[in-house]
Amino acid sequence: MGGRFLLTACLPEGGSYYCEGILETVNCDLCASNDTDLVFEERDYLHHIDGTFYLVRCRRCGLMYLNPRPTAEEIVRYYPRDYRPHQPINKDASLLMRLENWYGMYKLCRAVTTHANVKSGRILDIGCSTGSFLDAMRGRGWKTYGVDIGTEAARYAREHLGLDVFVGTLHEACYPDEFFDVVTLFNVFEHLHQPQATLVEVARVIKPGGLLVISVPNPACIEARIFGRYWAGLDPPRHLYIHSRFTIEKALALTGFEMERMMSFTGRHHVLALSLGTWLNQVRLNDKVRDWLKRAVSSFPARLLTFPYYVIASRLNQNSDMTVFARRRGENDESSSRNPA
Repeated sequence: MGGRFLLTACLPEGGSYYCEGILETVNCDLCASNDTDLVFEERDYLHHIDGTFYLVRCRRCGLMYLNPRPTAEEIVRYYPRDYRPHQPINKDASLLMRLENWYGMYKLCRAVTTHANVKSGRILDIGCSTGSFLDAMRGRGWKTYGVDIGTEAARYAREHLGLDVFVGTLHEACYPDEFFDVVTLFNVFEHLHQPQATLVEVARVIKPGGLLVISVPNPACIEARIFGRYWAGLDPPRHLYIHSRFTIEKALALTGFEMERMMSFTGRHHVLALSLGTWLNQVRLNDKVRDWLKRAVSSFPARLLTFPYYVIASRLNQNSDMTVFARRRGENDESSSRNPA
């Protein structure tokens, strides 16, 4: 149910203004309950776009989500042109940044190919952005497809990388039944207005036994507990849902998937730097001191110092992202799950 709300926004300089935005109230996407507790009152800490948002937790199933939230049409304005995930890696980027991007992509590709039952096949990346992951998987011999609602990012993927990318939603793409061997959603699931409906469509287009890989913020991680409302994994209002391991496993089970493994190997120093920077923006500090601290935590020495922590955090599934590997059940599995012995 949608409605108009008067939003109050605080400017970085301390002033304020009013604007009218389209918000909608929703029930829990997982269990349809409307019985919730308030977790945090939030603002857009990363891009400082106007609005006050409320992160709530469903009392029945535990799913956290924004309510009320921007509608699908309204949410577009919270993704500015410089939104980092929509930007291709600049050729003039530092060697450290290029190496970091290469290593991150290597880890994603290795994880997917290790868990897939086939050495190559058709792979769909939902929310593919500029297509860097698909380009890497194509280099490994996979037939790649992408879906993204961002026209600029999709244009880059098609024109510069020559990828098959559909501009729009997964439902609008109308792929054939049981078409894909692997479907991935890297840091996309939390942005969806209807995640359960998306999983239903994924179950239609993926083959029985096919691999589904979903990477989402990990609210059980140490950094989430330390930074609270300022943890970058919340990122209101772009992140509409914050799944725990329990809620995402339930979401998968309801749509015909069985979770095989959960790993926490992404979401490292970058999320820490964003979270600390957001917290520093809220405390009283000299501007020069604040800027120095932000640069210090993002520096190469700081990355080296925190590297051992992230190695341990990965083993304990305590990084800021968690990646879930699930398998679509076959017809026999589905019938047996409906009629247990």
